[in-house]
Amino acid sequence: MMMRIHLSEKMKQSEEMRKAISKTEFMKFEVDGSSVQESAADPTGPAPMVGPPEPPPKEEKKEEDLRLEGRVNKWDSEKGFGFIMPAGKEEGGDMGKGLFVHRKFIVGSTPSNPINLKEGVKVSFKQGTQDSKPCALEVLMLGADGKPLPIHAGAQTLEEKKKSYHVSAESLGLRVHCESWPGLKKTLQDRYVLDEPLEELGVYFAVLDGHGGTQVADMAKEKLQKNVLQQMRQRQVQPASRDEKIKMAIKEAFLQTDKEILGLAERKKFELVGSTCVSVILHGNPKLGTALRLVVSNLGDSRAVLCRAGTAVPVSEDHKPTRMDEKKRIERVGGLVLQVRGAWRVATSTNPNSMNKAARREYQGLAMTRSFGDLHFKRPIGLAIAEPEVQVISLSDKDLFIVLGTDGVFDVLSNQEVIDLAMRHWREPEEAAKNIVRSAYKRGSEDNLTVMVVQFGWADKSAAKYLGGKTGGAGGSMDAGAIRNAAKAADDMDMFG
Repeated sequence: MMMRIHLSEKMKQSEEMRKAISKTEFMKFEVDGSSVQESAADPTGPAPMVGPPEPPPKEEKKEEDLRLEGRVNKWDSEKGFGFIMPAGKEEGGDMGKGLFVHRKFIVGSTPSNPINLKEGVKVSFKQGTQDSKPCALEVLMLGADGKPLPIHAGAQTLEEKKKSYHVSAESLGLRVHCESWPGLKKTLQDRYVLDEPLEELGVYFAVLDGHGGTQVADMAKEKLQKNVLQQMRQRQVQPASRDEKIKMAIKEAFLQTDKEILGLAERKKFELVGSTCVSVILHGNPKLGTALRLVVSNLGDSRAVLCRAGTAVPVSEDHKPTRMDEKKRIERVGGLVLQVRGAWRVATSTNPNSMNKAARREYQGLAMTRSFGDLHFKRPIGLAIAEPEVQVISLSDKDLFIVLGTDGVFDVLSNQEVIDLAMRHWREPEEAAKNIVRSAYKRGSEDNLTVMVVQFGWADKSAAKYLGGKTGGAGGSMDAGAIRNAAKAADDMDMFG
């Protein structure tokens, strides 16, 4: 009897368990992307799997990558800044007016194409800091569909498109090298600027010959190219602009640079320090279908010479006191041009305000009539001036390269000799520049020696027919082996050897 009751209870428990299992709902989970329903397991069989397999851990987004949303709370179009109130926040409280936002942090906003926010407009942004204070970065205004307004994409595209038109010495196919030696002088006061890009307007080069010190040459090297680009922007110069528009921008850049130099010269007391400058801009843009032109600017007695079909073409004229127009200009304003120790100079009294007559007759002399700096020769009377002479020259397939050099080189070598020496090293601008400097040193130049050679790579196809009779110098032609031997012989010469 006792046995039956026990079996009955067991059967009853088993039936209740079966009913409970049939009514149980089991959790769904995904395996390999598909949904699986776990079935009830036989309680007498192996234990069922409890729950889904653990998914791989998700990478948490870094705080700086998270984009937030909010609305423009205030915006000042004139000052270009305002505040964004993040979603879920109210004005006042811990956020005050909201997160600070500047126009420069709006996506696509540029100085030339500024974008203003509109109060009340929904925005997306990243939270960051400026000067250790919280602010909104990478700000995008959103439309009703929650997507960024086209103004952001359009501005970005415009800026990127503009940058794609920028040119460089490499993109224009230029090969360039500058060689600069102190020569027989104790110090090197020459300076140069090598292939500085002017964005889409071209590439800038310059050689500067300092005198009395290096302060002025150093300042001109640093400031002139920046002022040239600034003046071109102010005057809206384009790659295809008229020659006169380009010339005016260059002249203003030189005068602006000199004004900055003179201001510092007066404060720092370097009134007798100055510098010449000859600069060249390869102006134009083949990417925009605009032909390249040479813009040559000269101030003083450094020089630029173009190689055209093997012939030297001077593209600058020295500003020397012996130039009749320069002499007349100086005398017209009450200045003197005197010959001192065999050289003609612009002369002015060392002590113009002295009560002593003999002291007033002590003169300072300047070997050029135009320069940067040289405050003593510009105030109170402008004997020396900083207005350059500018030429704009169209290039042809006959033009192979241009040489810029200081007067230490051209005092002992003619224009054609310089071109012939450079032609011995076509495709090798470094060797060409070294060849000219070594030759000037051997000729006995007593000045600093600086030469820059800019070869036009696009002339490689046409160069052969012009180089044939010139590669051995002015005296005749040489075969390739002889050219190499001559170049090696020149290389064996060292200025300190």
